[in-house]
Amino acid sequence: MTSMKRLLSLLPSFLMAAVLWGAAPSDYYKSCEGKKAADLLSALCKVVGPHTNVGYKGLWDVYGSSDIDENGKIWDMYSTKRWTFRKEQCGSGYTKVGDCYNREHSLPKSWFNDASPMYSDAFHIYPTDGKVNGQRSNHPYGECANGSSVAAANGVKPLGKLGASTFPGYSGTVFEPVDEYKGDFARSYFYMAAAYNDRIASWNATEARAMLDQNSYPVFDAWAVSLLLKWHRQDPVSQKEIDRNEAISKYQGNRNPFIDHPDLAEHIWGDKKTEGWHSSAVQQPVINLPLNGSTVNFGVTAVNYPLQVPVRIEGMNLTSAVSLTVSSSDFSLSRTSVPAAEINGSAATVNVTFRSSTAKNATAVLTLTSGSLVTKVKLTASAINGIPAHEAAYVTEDSFTACWTGLAGDSDYTLTVSLNGTPISGYPVTVRADDGRHIVTGLEPGTTYTYQLSSATMKSNIVTVTTAVPQPSIDIMHYGSDSRVVLTAMPGEPSDCEEFWLETENIDSEITLSVNSPFELSTDKAEWTRTLILRPMEDRFYIRIAASPAGHYETFITATAGSYSTDDSMVEAIVTDPSVPTFIETFNPIGSTSYGNHVYKGSATTWNCKDVLFSASEGVDKTGAVRFGKTTSSSITTASAKPAGIGTISFQAKRFGTDDDAVIEVEYSADSGQTWQSAGKAEISSSAYTEFTFPVNVKGDNLIRLRQTSGERVNIDNFTVTDYAGQSAIEIVDDIQTWEAYSLGGSLVIENHGEASRFIVYNLEGMILADRTVSGSATLPLTPGFYIVSNLTDIRRVVVK
Repeated sequence: MTSMKRLLSLLPSFLMAAVLWGAAPSDYYKSCEGKKAADLLSALCKVVGPHTNVGYKGLWDVYGSSDIDENGKIWDMYSTKRWTFRKEQCGSGYTKVGDCYNREHSLPKSWFNDASPMYSDAFHIYPTDGKVNGQRSNHPYGECANGSSVAAANGVKPLGKLGASTFPGYSGTVFEPVDEYKGDFARSYFYMAAAYNDRIASWNATEARAMLDQNSYPVFDAWAVSLLLKWHRQDPVSQKEIDRNEAISKYQGNRNPFIDHPDLAEHIWGDKKTEGWHSSAVQQPVINLPLNGSTVNFGVTAVNYPLQVPVRIEGMNLTSAVSLTVSSSDFSLSRTSVPAAEINGSAATVNVTFRSSTAKNATAVLTLTSGSLVTKVKLTASAINGIPAHEAAYVTEDSFTACWTGLAGDSDYTLTVSLNGTPISGYPVTVRADDGRHIVTGLEPGTTYTYQLSSATMKSNIVTVTTAVPQPSIDIMHYGSDSRVVLTAMPGEPSDCEEFWLETENIDSEITLSVNSPFELSTDKAEWTRTLILRPMEDRFYIRIAASPAGHYETFITATAGSYSTDDSMVEAIVTDPSVPTFIETFNPIGSTSYGNHVYKGSATTWNCKDVLFSASEGVDKTGAVRFGKTTSSSITTASAKPAGIGTISFQAKRFGTDDDAVIEVEYSADSGQTWQSAGKAEISSSAYTEFTFPVNVKGDNLIRLRQTSGERVNIDNFTVTDYAGQSAIEIVDDIQTWEAYSLGGSLVIENHGEASRFIVYNLEGMILADRTVSGSATLPLTPGFYIVSNLTDIRRVVVK
């Protein structure tokens, strides 16, 4: 990201001015004028509650315009990765940070029991790193000073941490986003309180009770109100949010009022909740950043060694320059006056430098003045006669990064890491002074350590750091190269099953899995149920859709162990007769058009059309057709991808009048049109309608395009597509999926789907119980217990019951 929303080193806060940030219609909030507190929240519900439900799958399309950065990449608020749109999305299957992005319900969907339309409301559902999303689980947002982050991988760092709440009023486990995005999430929560104010009192799931108060006002528990207002004030509305608000509005037809008018939060929950809100209220001058009464901590430096911190200044409606003074000679300013024009609606930076000629703990007051406005900020810093050691960074369960400032002329330091006053194994070590950091590994979780640096002539201050407490996690994994898991079945018949497995951390209890009807789970492919219990060390299961009517179904797989729960893995199923077209486009326009570029809303989908004409009086049944060929660049392309794959593509076409023959290329794209595959060419030579059919047989979501490559004018009508006819939407992508091992009827079953292979069965003591070549299926009677099956390349764990 080339420009950050906030300087992450500071935690400023501000009181929102009554200012219109977004571009809502002038009378959009008219019915909310003059209202306050509960009445204002209720009025907002009537304004922003009604909206178009884009559907859970439709969120992928929304993200293509709502969450794109300046480089055309998906903007992630849970990691430093910038994702390739479409190509790196997923539902599950991640193992580390940076694997893929999925859809994060900032207000967890379990809180409202997966109900619609909250389930797919883009204003609170963000594209985020799958691994970090899994760590967050269904925990509330909060602040946790000693929280832990998942491990960085391949240069991608997680953003956010999980741990025990340190925010007053709540002590449970919370997930803390990075400062840069806290305001975004707070305003998402405010939006949910407004848009669903008529039903939010009923959201009483156990997890929801951590933040929600089971009422329509104030909606949130007292601690949550304080937290969200704090974040809302500290992290003002950014251009990112404004752009996202506009993009989602085009899809859903509603808006986030707390982005359009940030001051609404103050009139509902904050300092102005006894005052009526007015969109046209006189906009008083205000210094938004830094917050009056806030503190900026410079940290520690060495005597006579300058330490500089940038202070961001933001304001609105100022008519005179902001002058700055500092009360101590230990601190100096890069400038003492900033013009109002540089601050109003924008931001200016003043560098404040601390330098002391003696060892001390210094304090000062930074005063900002503009007319009658006065803002005072406390400055704190320390100077020591030694090496400045800083707070540890990237604290995990078993590691942290020790940080320091190398002093001029120093080449090496000795770093000592201690537990209870005794150096731990491997320490002290020699580190380069100018490296400024050193990763300490092999530590015990939830344990307090200290570190100190020294040279031949001086020592640093002692820094205390506590490693993170272990947090449970369950990752639900599946095979296949696709980001989506889609089962297919004929109406009235169950689908083939697909195998999943679990990767767990800090879980030593039974795991309960559940899915929604008509999906079913099993460990033996014989008994099927919607709720399945896996014993400790049991890690594999199967899923299928039971015999069902034609339709599109989806479910989340919920995994619960004790108080931990995750439900971010999704499975879809498409039940259809592949011989019957589900996509039928008749090209029956309301009226004829001239040749040109059109967006045509048809009976099957919306089409983006180039250099074509729509006739309302032509076609097979004289009710409409699309005409190509005014030039040889005519084309029609589906505006959105067709789901359920493509079986065959068919259409009827004929030459127009006495025009010459023409050739139409039939194409499809699985990557949003970045690349196109040819399904064949239609050579149109008859003056009578002729049917052309092209077998495709590809799975997944695909755009479809007809593109003229030569010839003159042709009419096209009755365009139909059947669904993909395969029985499974997941390919075998490596050797491990060519065989299975599971418990059935008190025996161990090995199924080998490939060539005959050798399999060895071990017990927990490592004793070989069976060693045989299996082709097809083999059943081994074994006593109940835990076994390991290996094909000499991979292993499976099986609990025989």
